[in-house]
Amino acid sequence: MKLWQKIFLLTLALVIIVVNITSLVLLSNNHRLAIEREQQNALSQHVYLVTEIPNRLIFTQLTERTISLSNTDALAVAKEVIDAQHSDTSLRATLFLDNEVVIPSNQKATAEELKLLSEPDYTSTIIEENASTYLLLVSTITINETAYHLISSVDVSSTYHLFKQDFDLVRVIGVTSALVVAGILLLLVRGLLSPLRNLSGTTRKIASGDFNTRALVKGHDEVAEVARDLNTMADSIERNVTELEILAESRRMFIGNLAHEMKTPLTSILGFADLLRIKREVSDDDRIDYASIIVSETKRLQGLSGKLMELLTLGDIQLSLERLEVYALFVELSNILQPILKNHSIALMCEAPMEDLYVRADRELIKSLIFNLIDNSIKASTPGSMVWLTADLKDKQIVITVRDEGVGIPEDQIPLLTEPFFMGDKARTRKHGGAGLGLALCSEIAQAHGSELKITSKLGEGTRISFALAEVGNRD
Repeated sequence: MKLWQKIFLLTLALVIIVVNITSLVLLSNNHRLAIEREQQNALSQHVYLVTEIPNRLIFTQLTERTISLSNTDALAVAKEVIDAQHSDTSLRATLFLDNEVVIPSNQKATAEELKLLSEPDYTSTIIEENASTYLLLVSTITINETAYHLISSVDVSSTYHLFKQDFDLVRVIGVTSALVVAGILLLLVRGLLSPLRNLSGTTRKIASGDFNTRALVKGHDEVAEVARDLNTMADSIERNVTELEILAESRRMFIGNLAHEMKTPLTSILGFADLLRIKREVSDDDRIDYASIIVSETKRLQGLSGKLMELLTLGDIQLSLERLEVYALFVELSNILQPILKNHSIALMCEAPMEDLYVRADRELIKSLIFNLIDNSIKASTPGSMVWLTADLKDKQIVITVRDEGVGIPEDQIPLLTEPFFMGDKARTRKHGGAGLGLALCSEIAQAHGSELKITSKLGEGTRISFALAEVGNRD
């Protein structure tokens, strides 16, 4: 069952119950008040008879100047009073002696009247007889020193008949009002829940892959809040899907580039190893040349695999932060790089304050970062040129910069330099055994330290790459 059906049925049932209960309570209360009025009227008429009969007997005695009346005369006086009451009101009175009807003489006692004779004076009861309803009152009256019972009867059938008519009318009105309320409720519920149906349709579209769909937001009620939350969720999903698509594409390119980079050295290794296996006579010079090529390509594969492992596992490594003196770090790196610098006839110039310049970083990762930057500068520089490694204090941050006088990088390629396997000059990069992973690794290390690489370059003038680390004091 749908929500609008549940709300409609529950609300309709509640309205019908409340309306009917209220109507019945009011109708019953009015009926009770009407019966109480009938009882009061009947009681006043009954009391009149109870007092009028003795008074009339006394008056008759005085008129006839007699001390007492015979039973026959006394009952005749009582009958006269009762008949007069019958003619003036709707009350009917019956006089009993023991369990027999005395007045009127032609009437027989009913079971309800006989039961009422044993009740105290002015007891009232309601009985049904011959499809009519009567109100009975009983009292004891003394005539000629004999105790009689006087029972007054009032027909209240009209009151009960009116109650039945009102009850039937309430049922008809209840059914009619229920139908009217049902129609109004149906329109209201459908109208109020219309935004939810729209939200449901929007959700289905988003679930089917249409991430550009957005819910229409109207007003500031709960439905509008849900619509806004749904739109926020859709934005997040669209953003995540886009990121996943970009990630999937980058991984596809990564795997393709990796396969391409491995294909060339593997082909060379396989080819020259096959030559050594097939050729029966190989001169010493050829053997040395073949072996040198195999060794060179193997080293290239070794470097490629090493850089890949560093790049892939960097995100899972917990940084081992320590307080490092910048100048001492530069001296250590300069010593490590001397063989490479001499081999390429490149000079390295380190510029940093001699003391009081410290950073908190992972020693090995920062050394790898700076080493790769200098290594790239060496590969991009011509023999006899210089590479600068500098450190400057700016706004409580130490900016470490590597600058060269190399070939430079086209401006449109600068944003792509930190992508794995990107190589601006592929021939030069492969000549030096590179695979386009150095700057990607450097970027990851800088991000792990809360920094980022800033690259500026001009063709023919060189390249400048820097990153910033927070300064720490001597005692930090």
